[in-house]
Amino acid sequence: MNMKKKMILLVSLLLLAAAVLGGMPQDAWADTQSKEYVVDDAGLFTDKEKEQLTKMCRKASDACKTDVVILTQSKGLDDKELENDVRGIINESYGYDESSSEPDAIVYVIDMKSRADMLVTSGIARTTKSFTQSKLDAIREKAEDKLSDGNYYAGCKKYIAGVRKQLDTSLSYRLSLYLPQKLLISLGVAAAAVIAMMFQAKSKMTVDSRTYTRNHNFNVRRREDRFINTTVVTRHIESSSSSGSSGGGGGGGNSGSSGGHF
Repeated sequence: MNMKKKMILLVSLLLLAAAVLGGMPQDAWADTQSKEYVVDDAGLFTDKEKEQLTKMCRKASDACKTDVVILTQSKGLDDKELENDVRGIINESYGYDESSSEPDAIVYVIDMKSRADMLVTSGIARTTKSFTQSKLDAIREKAEDKLSDGNYYAGCKKYIAGVRKQLDTSLSYRLSLYLPQKLLISLGVAAAAVIAMMFQAKSKMTVDSRTYTRNHNFNVRRREDRFINTTVVTRHIESSSSSGSSGGGGGGGNSGSSGGHF
């Protein structure tokens, strides 16, 4: 197989891999059809926006194995009162896995009267070690920026995308993140590999039978190494009788909520 055919084969394999990864099916929906994932009591969304957000929440819920919910209201609640109100709703109506001791859910609540917004986590959305408080805050802040502009639909889309980025563990989704950049890097590596093979194939041998002859006589020198002795140095290292430990280990995850104002 010549170099041109090898290059075509490598590029074809990369494109095929990208097509397969992009077309891999997401996890099948579980019992998410009967739940109301967008409760718009404040009337912030059009019918079409609510429909689109509902589809996105259902898909995210199945991908993350936790209910992803949006709640808008005008109760005038804030801080702990708002969090307690949302937790009551979670305990009553949500939880992806019914067998879990704590409902697996995350809710983004927008209170128009108090101008407060909050993310409330429960179950794996709260205890997943990689989903730290700083990441929870970052999701709320990105959504909150859109709320400040009056674009509530875009803010909720930011929330859903942020949750999926942190909690979606499906291989196809993880591989699809930054896919264009990954493809460019892969193509660059493949091109470099093919170019290296082409240069290697064109390189000439630098050693032949004439290398060891001069004026029709052999010119070979014999060299050898002889082992004489080995020197070993021993050193006594004092060891401490007591071993230290670093703290209590920490549970990871987040505090269970992140609140702000818009």
